[in-house]
Amino acid sequence: MGSVPVKLSSTEQALLLPEIAVFMAALHDPLARARYQELREQVEAGEIADDFLPRLATILEIGLQSGRIRQQYGADGEQELTRLFHRTPAGAALAAGAAAVTEALAALHSQVIDRIQVTVRGPGSYSLLIDTDRCQISISIDRGGVRVENVAIGV
Repeated sequence: MGSVPVKLSSTEQALLLPEIAVFMAALHDPLARARYQELREQVEAGEIADDFLPRLATILEIGLQSGRIRQQYGADGEQELTRLFHRTPAGAALAAGAAAVTEALAALHSQVIDRIQVTVRGPGSYSLLIDTDRCQISISIDRGGVRVENVAIGV
C-alpha cells in the first residue's frame, strides 16, 4: 500500500515556491539543489510525495523559526504554512508530543503546586519541573519538541 501524497492549495503553492527558491539559492552543493528542485516541481504540480515531506518540513521549519515567513507573508501566510508543517511527519510528531504533555499536565488538576522550576540545559534546551502535593513531573523542551521525561508519584 503506497502513501498518499500531500495535496497543496493554490495559496500553499504560492507561498512555498519563493521559499524553496530562497532555500535553493543558499545551497552550494549541486546534488542538494537538485533534490530541492524535485520538491519545487512537486509543489508546482500541487502534491508532494511522502519521501519529499522531510525536505518540505526543513524549509518550513527554518522559515517559521527564523520569522522569515511571517516577515514575508504576514500572519495569514505564517498560519497557512504552519498548518502545512503540521501535515508533515515532523510537524505531526511535534503536535503529538505537545498533546502527550498536555494530557500529563491535565492529571495535575486540583493538586497543590509546591514548586515550578525551569532549568537551562543548553542553548534552546530546557527542563520544566513541576512538584505538587502528590507527584513530580519533569518536562523537556528543546528543538525536538516538548515531552514528558519523568513522572514520580508520592514524592
